This record gives sequence, C-alpha cells and structure tokens, in this order.
Amino acid sequence: MDPLDLAVYRYLAPGGEARFWAGRRIVDPRITSREIAGRVGISESGVRHRLRRLTEGGFLRDRAVLPNPALFGQNVFVVDLRILQSREVDRILRDLSLIEGVVFTRDVLDENERKIQVYLVAESETVAARRAALIGRLSASGGPVRTRSYYVPPSGRDLTSLEWRVLLFLRHNADASLADIGEAVKISLKSASRCYHHLIDSRAAWWTHGPTSEEFPLALVRVDLEEGAHRDSVAGWLSTAELAWVPVASDGLGLPPESATTVVAGLVPADVPTALERFLRRLASVEGVRSVHRTFGLGSTLHPQWFTDRIARRVLAGR
Repeated sequence: MDPLDLAVYRYLAPGGEARFWAGRRIVDPRITSREIAGRVGISESGVRHRLRRLTEGGFLRDRAVLPNPALFGQNVFVVDLRILQSREVDRILRDLSLIEGVVFTRDVLDENERKIQVYLVAESETVAARRAALIGRLSASGGPVRTRSYYVPPSGRDLTSLEWRVLLFLRHNADASLADIGEAVKISLKSASRCYHHLIDSRAAWWTHGPTSEEFPLALVRVDLEEGAHRDSVAGWLSTAELAWVPVASDGLGLPPESATTVVAGLVPADVPTALERFLRRLASVEGVRSVHRTFGLGSTLHPQWFTDRIARRVLAGR
C-alpha cells in the first residue's frame, strides 16, 4: 500500500476519518469513485485501479453490515484477553462463539503483548461483568480480565417493520444494490432507496470491512496528550509528517466525544518497520505528547448470530 493507495482507502470512510464499530473500520457504501477522485486529485479510472489493487491486496475483499446495538437496548463492552501461547488462539475463538453476547473478536499485537479483544453486547455492566468472568477462564493466563465500556453513537430513530426486513436482507447481502433489495423484500425501488438511506443516516447500521478483509500492514497509533489544548498542534504536525496518516474521528475509538479530546489517533503503514519506528520516535518528542501507543491487527472474527437472531425476531413481530 503506497501513499496514493492509502489516500483512496482513507476516503472510503465518511469525511475521510476512520471510525470503528467493534474493531472494524466503518465505510460509506454510497461514496463513489468520482467523489474519491475529487478528494485525492486523480482520475476516476485511477481510483478504480487503486480500488482493484486494494481488493487484490486483501483490504477490501468484502463488507459486512453491523447494526447499532442501541436498537436492542444494548451497550457494548470490550474484554482484553491476554494470550500466552499462540496455539491457544484457535480454541479460544471457537469457545468465544458459545458465549452469549459476543459479536466480534480481534487478534492483536498490542505494544508487544498479544491479546484477543472481545467485543460483547449486554444490557448492563453487571451482565457484562458476568460474561467477562466466563471469558477470562478461556485463557491460560488466568486471573481477572479487564473490561471497558465502548461508546457507540446512538441511533437517531426506531426502525419500521419494512426497515427491519431490509436490514435482515443486508446482513447477508452487504453489497446488494437497491434493485436487489427491492426484488428480495418485494418493495419498489423508491422504497428500497428510502430504507437504505435511513439505515445509514440514522446510524441504525454501519457498513464495515468484512471478516476476510484486513488492515494489515496498517498500525493503529494512539497518541495520549498532556491536555486537550495540544490536540490541534499535534494533529497539525501529523498532517505534515512524512508518513501517510489516516486520522481517526474524535469518537472513532469507542470513546465518548468528551473523553476523546485528549487523544489523537490514526492508521499508518507498518510494512516498513524502520520508517514506522523513526516516525514514532519523532512523534513521541512532539510538544504536548505524553505517550504513543500502537496496535497491530493479526486477524478478526465476526460472530453474527446474536444480531441476526434478534433482527429476525423483529421481522417476525412486524408481520
């Protein structure tokens, strides 16, 4: 992935800022090659060529549609599960799929410590703590696991029975066209378009990179600042740094906007380790930076059944 690839990749997201839902980067399925070309400054055919390269490289192989847990009265929590031995990973991932509320897992190298980040939904912190205790028993590391809340922006509206049907179809057909939606759900093209745009604009659902797409070799770099007043100056330094940078939105790391004012984060290429280390050393010395933290994604798994079952129940209830 060269800087131009990264620029095209960046503008697949709303506003060119990275946001994440349960560890996956959110994309806007309505963004066109023409719009990206205008942002990046190359031709539409050049954008399409770059998108093909990114697909062949594994960055854009598929997409998934993930609903907002607020639709079901649920909150999102993250459990960090330490991995002591690599051979544990496959077994743990299989076992995690059996725990109620687990919707997504990421295998990461987090500042030289390997861990599985488990994203789960629960109606309360008490329920999340019980599920976290079960998760903690899966690793040979033993001991209590760390659980933290993961902020997800609320949805702006409830869904109609027709929108639930469209959402259920899109769960299995994330790249479906409006014509595909209309034919499958037995509605007009106009109704399909209205439902599709409402799901996106109301944040009832997000389109993300699917389970066969990976952001390796990109590293997620988080910069903790001494105080929020340094945010603009550090972000300005990053915009002129020699290493390409995809900025993360203020609420893009699962932190409430008011808590995220002291954090700057972005995705950077990690396939040239010496360049990355040099960049991180310079970043750590910038005025106002307290610490720099990086995470490398090694793999991920979607656990879709929890959401699929509950969407299906809403569809049945609306008939």
